[in-house]
Amino acid sequence: MSEKIIAYVDKTVVKVTGLKVQGFKPVKLEEVLSSKIGRPVRVIGVTSNSLQMDIYGLEPEAILEDSDGFIKAVSLVPGLTASEVVQIDKAEKAVTVPVEELAKNRSSACPKERWVKSNE
Repeated sequence: MSEKIIAYVDKTVVKVTGLKVQGFKPVKLEEVLSSKIGRPVRVIGVTSNSLQMDIYGLEPEAILEDSDGFIKAVSLVPGLTASEVVQIDKAEKAVTVPVEELAKNRSSACPKERWVKSNE
């Protein structure tokens, strides 16, 4: 029995730095940003001064063009405070990697690390 999983994800990875993050609910941020930009948002990383998230179906350029509005929406969420140095540190399209490329190198590294190493 052979099963295949085909996944296509059109997402932009965004990292916002310069925040004070304390006791916030990621679901609330996802709701606020999804409402503002009209696209699904998922929080994928949180530190005390930064957030990383996936935004689906929106180009990085659109996020960067509306960076002020994006940051204002982020700072509306309880538990997040924007400092004077808040900025969008990264907004880039997720890389599409053919599964055949990942299967070539069977090291113990995660698939992304294997792919990066094979393309250096």
